[in-house]
Amino acid sequence: MKSWHIAVIGKGMIGSAAARYLAEAGCQVTLVGPDEPSDFGNHPGVFAAHYDAARITRRMDRDPHWAAWATASISRYSDLEARTGLRFHHPVGFLAAACGGSDLIDAMLACVPHEQAMTPAYDGGCFCLPSSARILHEGSPAGWIDPRRLVQAQTLAAVAAGARVVRLPVWALRPAPDAVRLILDDGSEIRADRVLVCAGAFSGPVGLAPGLPLRAHGRSVLLARVGAELAAEWAGMPSLIRVDPEADLPDIYLLPPVRYPDGAHYIKIGTGSIDHPLDDLESLQRWFREPPVADDAERLARTLFELLPELTDADLRSDACAVTLTPSGYPLIDWVEPDRIAPGRIAVACGGNGKAAKSSDEIGRIAADLVTDRLQDPGLRRLLQP
Repeated sequence: MKSWHIAVIGKGMIGSAAARYLAEAGCQVTLVGPDEPSDFGNHPGVFAAHYDAARITRRMDRDPHWAAWATASISRYSDLEARTGLRFHHPVGFLAAACGGSDLIDAMLACVPHEQAMTPAYDGGCFCLPSSARILHEGSPAGWIDPRRLVQAQTLAAVAAGARVVRLPVWALRPAPDAVRLILDDGSEIRADRVLVCAGAFSGPVGLAPGLPLRAHGRSVLLARVGAELAAEWAGMPSLIRVDPEADLPDIYLLPPVRYPDGAHYIKIGTGSIDHPLDDLESLQRWFREPPVADDAERLARTLFELLPELTDADLRSDACAVTLTPSGYPLIDWVEPDRIAPGRIAVACGGNGKAAKSSDEIGRIAADLVTDRLQDPGLRRLLQP
């Protein structure tokens, strides 16, 4: 295989994974992207979706492709943890609850082999679910991952394989003879044979992948502080997805007590039922800089208290996240020609559709195969095109 110099833009879950696979394949790799800002309210640059301590990981899914990508990613967690010494995977299990006539359970069982999905019976544990709810429990290795530590582990492994990390944002791509020029925040530049854009919601608004059918949406999450005694009691709580077409928030996800950087334990609840379209760079930056939407927090709090009444008096705080959506519902992994800057030299791997955390390792591997001309599966290529 030819030893290209490949620049990966976006030091998040997909970008760091792609950089590792490219470096391990023998490419000269530069992973470019800023670290998490210390002051969101006054940060003038870009943000990322992995600024969090907990995301659900599971093999069960409504869609067979997402189920396969997650299964492949999860199977490699332990090796990455062992190689880097960073623990990011917590296999406490996962619970799917279908209420109000939802077809969630049937859809999941249709996509995932029964021997993988059918685990010992689980009655819902501490969650207050209606007696009519259909419940499917997936045991270990399902549970949750720490996305910050996952990115750290992928980056460490990439560096160990020879990758270089540049901790600055890229604001423009320019053509050069037989190369692409990356214009960095400080005015310096990097030249690369090929570029892989993994900048998530910021890929289009920054101008790194203009014209692609990527839509950025803001989503709010709520964190409820849990005392040490309750955190210990609920230590074995599985991650949860509940779907109820009749509820105020038809779909919600919930994470068990997780220790956050401030040292306290929090239970996190979020939803895909409330979307805030973010149409340009300014609206994206405002979403991360400004206080979360109060109405979102109130609706999430009501749902949280219904599921876990013990948290009615808990200290609550809101946080913001952004998802990148595609028309197909799958990641967009393909060669692009933004304004014909450098045809055949710029590729993109974006569009997690709110599901990328658990599948990011496999998405990064597929993107690495694409940019090194090793992705031969025509069906997969068609699936991941714009």
